[in-house]
Amino acid sequence: MDKPVIIYLIDGLKFGGAERSLLEIAKRIKKYRPIFCVISDSLELLEQYQKAEIQVLHFPLPRNYRFKNNAKKLEKIIRVLNPVLIHSTLFYSDMTLRYLEIGFPKVNSLVSNSYSHRRLSQLSLKMKLKVLILKLWDISSSRKVDCFVANSEVIKTNYIKETKISESKIKVIYRGRDPLQFQKLEVVNSKLSKSPRLLSVGRLIPSKGLFGLVEAFAKFLNQFPGSTLSIAGDGPEKTNLLKKIEELNLNDSVCLLGSVQNVTRELLNTDLFIFPTFYEGLPGALIEAMMAKVPVICSDIPENRECLSEDMGIFHKVGDWGDLLSVMKISMALNDWDKRTSKAFDFASKKFDVKNIVCQYEELYDQLLK
Repeated sequence: MDKPVIIYLIDGLKFGGAERSLLEIAKRIKKYRPIFCVISDSLELLEQYQKAEIQVLHFPLPRNYRFKNNAKKLEKIIRVLNPVLIHSTLFYSDMTLRYLEIGFPKVNSLVSNSYSHRRLSQLSLKMKLKVLILKLWDISSSRKVDCFVANSEVIKTNYIKETKISESKIKVIYRGRDPLQFQKLEVVNSKLSKSPRLLSVGRLIPSKGLFGLVEAFAKFLNQFPGSTLSIAGDGPEKTNLLKKIEELNLNDSVCLLGSVQNVTRELLNTDLFIFPTFYEGLPGALIEAMMAKVPVICSDIPENRECLSEDMGIFHKVGDWGDLLSVMKISMALNDWDKRTSKAFDFASKKFDVKNIVCQYEELYDQLLK
């Protein structure tokens, strides 16, 4: 007997946290047959989805706010696929799904803290007004959605506060990772080496705090020569970040890796993971570092606090690069990294095990289809 079809409507298949997380979930779903419908030309992860034998349909739509028109263009193919439910992820897909005139459950994903004060404080007045308009649109059209899946308690709490949507319509399901892929990693030493290899992961955009990290690293390098910093990720600020690296004479010490398919491999060669982001949804890169037993320094934001506690890593003040430098120096003096990383691994393995996450998704789908 054929399994019921669930369509995953998504903006693209970039090397992003949401896209990679959905891949790990979809290839483990047993009760349903996942089909991905991609509404842009961004297909960087297509090969990985195909290797997992997940059907991907490429149906690019205009990148505009005519969501009702775009929904009509999708309806024909949706009806042919005859799904029992559609689950959308990322902004354009979430909004397009709301205008699909079809009689089965609609699920939106909440993967970013879109209306957080920290995000808005970084935007120009013009962009703040745009976000406000989209927020009002979000609120008015949210009644068309049967269920929202938030990937953290922080996002759920903030979304309820900002949109007044009923708590009963929002379910928290974390992003999952497979702890087994990290179990063969080397045992962590209690102290860091005198010339540590640092790694950060994230899109090259201002909110990830990478410019401040590079500035702090330049000063750190003076005290700990031979240290290196690698940054995995791509984005619109790449040229400006390269200029900053050159201005600080760090070409031999800082490497931009670009989009990395296998972050685990980079973590194998890392002594210290630094995550200076201003805001997140659920920090998947941080969770991977915890599972890899890599010592962690991260920004003191609620999203990171939901994953990591004081006895597992070190926090620095958000956007305070002097404090980040101080914390980086403190990390070099600590002699209990073996205990901290073991606690982080145990916590992440229990809370974010992808097997448990898949079960939660299947249970949610079962409930919506009753």
